[in-house]
Amino acid sequence: MKLVVKVTRFTISGEPVWGIVDGDEIAPLDGTFISTADVLRLAPAELKARAGVLRFAVSSAKILSPVTAPAQIVCQGLNYADHADQSGHSRPQKNLLFMKAGSSLSGASDPIIRPAGCQMLDYEVELGLVLKRPLSASDHVTRENLGDFIGGLVLCNDVSARDVMFGEPFLQWFRGKSARTFCPCGPWLVMPEAEEVADLLDRIEIRLWLNDELRQAAHTRDLIFRPETSLNDIASLMDMSAGDLILTGTPGGVILQATAPLGQILTTKLFKDSERKDAIVQEATAHAHFLTPGDIMRAEMRTDDDAVDFGGQLFKVVDA
Repeated sequence: MKLVVKVTRFTISGEPVWGIVDGDEIAPLDGTFISTADVLRLAPAELKARAGVLRFAVSSAKILSPVTAPAQIVCQGLNYADHADQSGHSRPQKNLLFMKAGSSLSGASDPIIRPAGCQMLDYEVELGLVLKRPLSASDHVTRENLGDFIGGLVLCNDVSARDVMFGEPFLQWFRGKSARTFCPCGPWLVMPEAEEVADLLDRIEIRLWLNDELRQAAHTRDLIFRPETSLNDIASLMDMSAGDLILTGTPGGVILQATAPLGQILTTKLFKDSERKDAIVQEATAHAHFLTPGDIMRAEMRTDDDAVDFGGQLFKVVDA
């Protein structure tokens, strides 16, 4: 890689500050940066040149989400074959796209708050793509120009309340994925040079542990829909802005697994909301331990040659 800059947003005391991560230290950036879009306007070399002489230990800072709200969060579902298989689907022929509220963004070590009444809280470790320019219907994204659109890569977790997703009236995915703290993001926004983006996206591994047990592991070569394809699919549907976030899907290993009884419940009780939710919770929780207060998750993302480390996440589940 020619140059990769790791940008973080943090507080020591007072207002959030942006900085460059250098080993175990953070060098605050000179200049005024309010949003992620502000940071992404500069090339990695320009950002690095703005690093001041002051240094803070990473351990002394509270690390915030490097993706700032307001931001649109567009998510992909079933984008790894093993997750599609475990969800009872064959390899999808079309991108499954859905939204997640920008207010769900939280830091890489902030607690995940389980909403009152939630019984099926689940994790989904994911690679996030952050746009550095608007995306609209007139754009055509290719592997060759991917770096003109994607300015940063970031580790994320698409936390999901499965009982809300499949139990609320007419299967409310947005509601089930949008509670506050349901999108841990960071710790670093990794910014490569534009010509390096496509190659970097081919070489990333992600992993998640629950209570020290490895639950999810994947390589981006296994993505069903490549980033350029996904950006074109999104552009055909909606406009996006600089600083918006795209989650590229989670691998297999989530807590909720498709079973024949669950499939029967969904089909036979599709329009019987209260009955469906009760039946789904009873069936799913009988066979799996969903996230409860005290559970600890750890996630990491890095290239397969360890050349680029995107940082790690460590957070505990707490009740509202």
